Order: sequence, then C-alpha cells, then structure tokens
Amino acid sequence: MRVTIKLGGTILEEEESRREIVRQLAEAIHSRNEIIVVHGGGRSITRRLEQMGIPSRFARGLRITDRETLAVALMVLAGEVNKNLVRTLGSAGVRAVGICGADADCVRCERMPPPAEDMEDLGFVGVPDRVDRDFFEALLSSGLTPVVASLALGPDRQLYNVNADQMASTIAWGTGSGSLVYLTDVPGVLDGAGEVIDHLGSPEIADMLRNGLLTGGMLPKTSACLDAIRHGVGTVRILPGRTPGLLSRFLRGQPAGGTQIHGEG
Repeated sequence: MRVTIKLGGTILEEEESRREIVRQLAEAIHSRNEIIVVHGGGRSITRRLEQMGIPSRFARGLRITDRETLAVALMVLAGEVNKNLVRTLGSAGVRAVGICGADADCVRCERMPPPAEDMEDLGFVGVPDRVDRDFFEALLSSGLTPVVASLALGPDRQLYNVNADQMASTIAWGTGSGSLVYLTDVPGVLDGAGEVIDHLGSPEIADMLRNGLLTGGMLPKTSACLDAIRHGVGTVRILPGRTPGLLSRFLRGQPAGGTQIHGEG
C-alpha cells in the first residue's frame, strides 16, 4: 500500500510525539508499505523569524513570504526540520532521503495569487501543480523513503514556500497514493461544540466556512483534502498525531478516530 503522510511541524517539535510517530512509520515501512512523508515546520519558522526580529504575517492560514522569510523557510524546512526527521527515521532503521520539491524538479508549483481581491500579495508562496512520479517511483522501488520539505520551484526557476498540507495533497495524487493522512496537533475537524466530526464532505465544509467554523491552518488543510479526493485519492483522514498507535491502527484498517474527508455529503 502506498500512503502519503503529512506530519505537522508542531508534533515534530515534541520529542515524545516525534519518536512515537517515527516508530509507527518504521513499523509500516518494514511491513512493506510504501510511505512518502511530507512535513511542515511553521512554528520553527516563526520562532527563527522572531529571533531575527522579523514579524510573521498570515492570510487565511497561509504565511506571507517575502525574500527574508523565504530564506528562513529554506534554512528551517529543508535544513533543520528535514534533516532532524531523516536522522530520527534512520535511527529506527528507515532508509530515509531528505528532499524538497526543488530536488530534481520533483514537485513544481505556480505562484499563488492573493486569496481574495482585498488581500495583499502573498509574496513567494507557491501552489504545487505537478509531481514527477517517476522520481518518486525510483526512490520507493530502491527501498528509500522520501521525506519532503514543502518548498518547490516555479516555471521562473524561483523557489517558493508551499503550504505543507497542499504539498502533501499534490504528492498523494501525483504519485498514485491510495491514502493521504494528516497527523496534526488537534483531534480532527471540530464542530461548533468542540466535538470531533467523524466524516466530513464538501457540502459540510462549505457550510462550516460560511459559519466561520474553519479558521487558520484548517482552511488550507480542508481545501487540500478535497483536492486530493477530486484527484482520485481513495482515503483522506486527519488524525491526532499525539495519540500513540493511531497511525498503525489506520494502516491496518482498524478504527483510528479523527476525521475522514470525502467529496459528497
């Protein structure tokens, strides 16, 4: 089974959560699953920007990225976060390869326009739109596990910061993954009473958007989930990454909680 798994930057910063997730990933890979890992690192970027006296700005859950911010994102995502994750996976016996979308042009993007007419330009933020499936096939067939940082090149050869949820979605459908899993620091998509919604379709997501129930990082995440469904990914699920064993349960076809996203209501 081929699965694309997006790891939230927040849970990667917590050593106990990170090691538990790596344990489950190693178990899945050693059980002959083909795993593609995509990771974020937003909080690490924000912290590094604060240290440099650079403010962080967002629009609809997306980071506004000027040249200074892009340089920090490259350093943090493709460097610190990516290589630390590769190192931890290696300690669990996984032959992991740390890359970003710019490596071998494996993921390409277009510059993202402002989310709305009344919003400022997002800067160097890209929308992923093409995946070199042969590149990922070559890695996976060699027994290597791709660990992908969310940066990609545009047609102008400019490097762009890409939302990691969107990156994971595009890689999932672009590589023919049967499942896409988001491991997050929340238990799933929550309703107005704060309860986890087991199943969520596109009509319900539209209603929640109108009622202001989806905000911040959940905006690009739910949009990315629906994009994966539209492109043929069979199963898309948002899981709480801090709960031990949930990823393993999901990969074994057992109840795992969280929120499953589907196209119809």
